[in-house]
Amino acid sequence: MGKQSYFIWKGIDCRSKGVIMQAPAPVIRPEERVNHIEIPGRAGDLTLLESRIELGSFNSYIQTAQIAVPGLNKKEVLNWLKGDGYITFSTDPDRKQKARVIGAITLNKHSYNLDWFVGEVQFYCQPMKERLADAEQVINSLDATKIVTNSGDVWARPLIKLTTSASSVWLQITRSTAYRRIDIDMSNLSNQDIYIDCETMEVYDSARTGWLTWRATVPNWPVLYDGDNVITGSGWSKAVFTKRERFL
Repeated sequence: MGKQSYFIWKGIDCRSKGVIMQAPAPVIRPEERVNHIEIPGRAGDLTLLESRIELGSFNSYIQTAQIAVPGLNKKEVLNWLKGDGYITFSTDPDRKQKARVIGAITLNKHSYNLDWFVGEVQFYCQPMKERLADAEQVINSLDATKIVTNSGDVWARPLIKLTTSASSVWLQITRSTAYRRIDIDMSNLSNQDIYIDCETMEVYDSARTGWLTWRATVPNWPVLYDGDNVITGSGWSKAVFTKRERFL
């Protein structure tokens, strides 16, 4: 027999609550988001990606878990299976993804064993999966080759910690002919660690007491493209990339 299927919701393994997952969760590749445009006189239609080609865009989807719950635990389980958090399924045990419990959860008494209840819970999952623990990579300004590798399936928005050494700092991430650059005014906070959060689009100091001035338009905010990325810049001695790699 194969191993028992399970899921981990908000850091809690369903098995620790006596919940049995009756079938493994399917592995789902999210649907790419596209627009279909009909053009008069043209056979078929024109298909356009919703966002820029190198970034891509994907739809969220629903994962349904068929569960069996001990009667004594049903109230505790129902109180646990709500809200939003991270979900990990046994079919992809080294990944997690943001999700929210949606819909009603109905538990019916098992026809053969009245001590058990059976039903299902639906998780509305964000399309991209993440590592259970973020991968980090350190780049020093004196390195002969400054390359950060994103081993995920798509682009990622990293958290970058810079050890600064000047009043003017800039950093650029390049892959092939595509590049993204950010410039930061450090005139009042030189020689400090600063953080560039490319997901929340914030730049702040190590104490998180002040937000800094930067110049970067939204389309040009730094990202790590899938594959190798060349890092250039000045005004910093070390860059620590928390890569936030994402997977389909």
